[in-house]
Amino acid sequence: MSSTTDRSVGTSTALDNTHLQEKLSDAQLKFEKACQQIVLLDQKIKDLEVRYKRAVRNKKNSFRYNLRLRLSVVTGVKMMYHHYASTKAEELTRLHRLRPTTGSTSAAASSSGMPSREES
Repeated sequence: MSSTTDRSVGTSTALDNTHLQEKLSDAQLKFEKACQQIVLLDQKIKDLEVRYKRAVRNKKNSFRYNLRLRLSVVTGVKMMYHHYASTKAEELTRLHRLRPTTGSTSAAASSSGMPSREES
């Protein structure tokens, strides 16, 4: 009787490991996409700032107002992506801790690749 329970426990563990691996790869993919969006939003902000400064220099008040609003919105979206990416980074760290150890996984979790807020 104990051999059947051992098999079911082994199957359950294998299913848990595959489910954990799926969650890990899904969280990693979402984290990477969020980081890519942050980079794109950084570039968009830089472009809008250049256009805003040009509008200030040429005294185009109507353009300045419109560009200032767009800068505000894009900056807010970028902040939300930062929040989302940090949530996914925490989830990745938690999932890495739950995963059975097969080597040094803590180094992979700590080198997340997320742009820091200071870079932005």
